Amino acid sequence: LMYLSALSLVAAEDLKQSEQQRIEVIRRISPAVVCVMDAAGAGGGSGVLISADGYAISNFHVTSGSASFLKCGLNDGRVYDAVLVGIDPTGDVSLIRLLGRSDFPFATAGNSDNVRAGDQCLALGNPFLLASDFSPTVTWGIVSGTRRYQYPSGTFLEYTDCIQIDASINPGNSGGALVNVRGELVGINTAIFSQSGGNMGIGFAVP
Repeated sequence: LMYLSALSLVAAEDLKQSEQQRIEVIRRISPAVVCVMDAAGAGGGSGVLISADGYAISNFHVTSGSASFLKCGLNDGRVYDAVLVGIDPTGDVSLIRLLGRSDFPFATAGNSDNVRAGDQCLALGNPFLLASDFSPTVTWGIVSGTRRYQYPSGTFLEYTDCIQIDASINPGNSGGALVNVRGELVGINTAIFSQSGGNMGIGFAVP
């Protein structure tokens, strides 16, 4: 019984340490997660900053309803003007630039080629635009598969090499960050595949 009790204490300590590491990763990455809106500050999806001078990645389907000018909110509650820099319509990727600072927080890039099924992951974004202060929603899960292909479905969007995840994503998550347990950016949350057409289904991220 003493041996089992000691094992339980070790397991509990390991779980606590894992939890604290996850909380620290979320604390570090959250300031780089962007709420992407149109020029009037309406609608929205997600994005993630990749440089201190304000460049951020999102999805083409997030920015396609806007013109060249956007509004972007960060988790400090501030809204920044932004411009659309470039698009890859078929790959569903947009590059935008937030204006007004040269010291934006940004995500550290990982190598999505090293992602494997079973890896733990966190998805951050703005599903249903729940947070009025733009603090991202976080979900946690594992990588379910890699190099998944999704045929165009009524559009020209074609996902040729997706990361499949079981971390929950919903409308508004699109363009947000998929990070590994070290907090490195490995994907952009992009799509949900559901036979029912609802929100429950398989999540995909562009690597």
